[in-house]
Amino acid sequence: MNESSVRIIPLTLSILLCAFAAFASEIREFDLKTIERLGNELTRVSQTPDRGATNRARKKAVQTAKAAVQGKLFNIDYDYVVLNDPDGSGFLVYALGRGSKPGDTVVFGHVRVTVSADGQKAEQVDALSNSVLIDNKNVDTSPQGYHKVAFACATAIGTRPSETLIYASNMMKMPIAVATPPKGQVWFIDNGKITKDAPKRQLGERR
Repeated sequence: MNESSVRIIPLTLSILLCAFAAFASEIREFDLKTIERLGNELTRVSQTPDRGATNRARKKAVQTAKAAVQGKLFNIDYDYVVLNDPDGSGFLVYALGRGSKPGDTVVFGHVRVTVSADGQKAEQVDALSNSVLIDNKNVDTSPQGYHKVAFACATAIGTRPSETLIYASNMMKMPIAVATPPKGQVWFIDNGKITKDAPKRQLGERR
């Protein structure tokens, strides 16, 4: 099942769970604190001119990742961001999707490549979604009398939110609720943190 999204209004999360995929695709996953750290670092480094490619090995890692993701990307533009691998063995290179319109944030559509410390070898390629999903902060399709204050989605990839969802929430400046396999666990992302409790702010708010 491809990812689906709706604007968060009352009952949205219940609807998400009813439409949830039964099985997760396997990717490399991290513990929650590491996911938070990577997502917040990804937000910061993606805004720098070099996007983390600060030396020869890192620049080589980007070229290696570009070769590894040939034919595996969606039909959108991409930037490449380099972070240190949490296990200390090399790099994580993100093919980070970029929307074509002002206000766009790519929520789903990113790919992560684990690259060796010398930048020469792509050790693993992880598609972090099955489809592309782009939110635009300038477009609000909420029912009359409501406005968008949060975002809800479901993914069939992994058993925890990916670090790119932290990035998306940060860029949107908006909470994200995401349901993950295997049983539709709902996670809430807000201010760079992941919890199993909804943010204190209301998930649906009248004008």
